[in-house]
Amino acid sequence: MAGFRILVVGLGSIGRRHLRNARSLGYDVAVCRRPTSQPGPDHEFPGVPVFSGLGEAKAWRPDIAIIANVTSAHVAVARRAVDIGCHVLIEKPLSNDLVGADDLDRASRDAQLRAGIACNFRFHPALCAIKREVDAGTTGRLCSVRAEAGTYLPDWHPQANYRDEFSARKDLGGGAALTLIHEMDYVYWIAGDVS
Repeated sequence: MAGFRILVVGLGSIGRRHLRNARSLGYDVAVCRRPTSQPGPDHEFPGVPVFSGLGEAKAWRPDIAIIANVTSAHVAVARRAVDIGCHVLIEKPLSNDLVGADDLDRASRDAQLRAGIACNFRFHPALCAIKREVDAGTTGRLCSVRAEAGTYLPDWHPQANYRDEFSARKDLGGGAALTLIHEMDYVYWIAGDVS
């Protein structure tokens, strides 16, 4: 799709998924990633431009940046993406703290750019059906909500040592409360604010 360019920041499993999806939909895509010993996108995505930073990627003129790096860097990287003129889609969660979140919100509004967080469970057919029923009141008055979720980290990304992955490292923004934020998000989405 000429004129619409997507820059994927971070090339872990979700970054690769975003890159595959954007390419399959016909968008111009590029990757921004820090150099590592892991293979780059060339073997999987031949011809995709690779940049080592947002400053370098600016000349490519992306329209949107998908922030898919480690949680602890989401806000700072999203803020730099806004500075180069990108709308931003931030992989969940927004961050592991709120430092810089207000500034990101203000900067994106001032620049008339969209900034959002990927909470894809809101599009799951079963959850959409539950939301419709609750909103319509056909199930009666909602008094209590309980959601359970779990995962076994060694099975999550079998190609990597789970102890080194961000999801298991608090310093990178990992941990169940943030990594499994989808459940908290859809509970608030369906049930409303908690009192």
